[in-house]
Amino acid sequence: MGALDAVGKRYFSDNFRFADAFNYLIYDGEPVIKADELAELDATQIAVPFGNEASLPMQKYRDLLKVWEAKRDANMIYVILGGEMQGSIHYGMPVKDGLYDMIGYSKQIEEARRSYRRKGKRDDGRPVGNPQEGEGNLVIENGTLRVKLTNDEFLSGFRKEDRLVPIVTAVIYVGASPWDGSMSLHEMMEFRDERIRRFVPDYRINLISPADMGEAEIEKFRSDLGFSMDVLKHQNEDADKIIESVGHKNINGDTARFLNVAANMGFKIDEKEGEIDMCLAMERRSQKDQITGAINGMRAMGASDSDIIEKVIELYSVTREYVLALLAPQTA
Repeated sequence: MGALDAVGKRYFSDNFRFADAFNYLIYDGEPVIKADELAELDATQIAVPFGNEASLPMQKYRDLLKVWEAKRDANMIYVILGGEMQGSIHYGMPVKDGLYDMIGYSKQIEEARRSYRRKGKRDDGRPVGNPQEGEGNLVIENGTLRVKLTNDEFLSGFRKEDRLVPIVTAVIYVGASPWDGSMSLHEMMEFRDERIRRFVPDYRINLISPADMGEAEIEKFRSDLGFSMDVLKHQNEDADKIIESVGHKNINGDTARFLNVAANMGFKIDEKEGEIDMCLAMERRSQKDQITGAINGMRAMGASDSDIIEKVIELYSVTREYVLALLAPQTA
């Protein structure tokens, strides 16, 4: 797993940020998805909310994967929400995401097949349950309680009444340049006969790209994700000014670490720090650049390492260990 995947997964594992991202994507920023309605999915198995052992859907292929379970007007909503982190433009993204989604649906059907068999105590072969009440026609076969399927249902392992759980995948692109890759499978194709187009199923990606956002779009975020999107949007311009605008305000450690990697901020951040003063981190980075420049200048003038160490300690009031750490890469 790359550095961006690792910090991105940690950053978006927070349900408030995850909900904020998908509320922006699906509901134009309206807070429809609630953080407490999201559940992390086990990355090692697949399950579906129908069959004899109904449970929530699970998949193992995504960078980020949660299920949204909510009650709206006496109806339950189940949606799988997945995220793919991208630090650079992937020109085959519609195929990549489309494949992941289809694998997810395929796994749901496969699990449905398995879920129609479970152990039961009855062994008399009599039907169990009332099909008209939605319980299915259950029979005991060889000591195992099964849903009795029609011939067609048996071949597919999927009943006519069964429904798949929708999968919504977001591509979270944090690169500095606007996304210029294809947004759909059709955009990746050349139709020399346009009559063919309607017979080729399309697949569109769902893109969250700060580089392509206007200021009004960024204001739709309601968590600290908005601050992150703003910094990422301006990472090649005045990201430091955006950080300075918040003053010496402590920022969540996961946010700081995410921005440090995603926007290549160059901060030295302790993994154990819970909250981080980003302005102070900028000052440290600036001081480090100054000291590194001073070391290079003294080396160019022929100064020994011992003289450099003493001079740097005198000029910048830093520890000997700090100077030695800066010298180490240059002497390696």
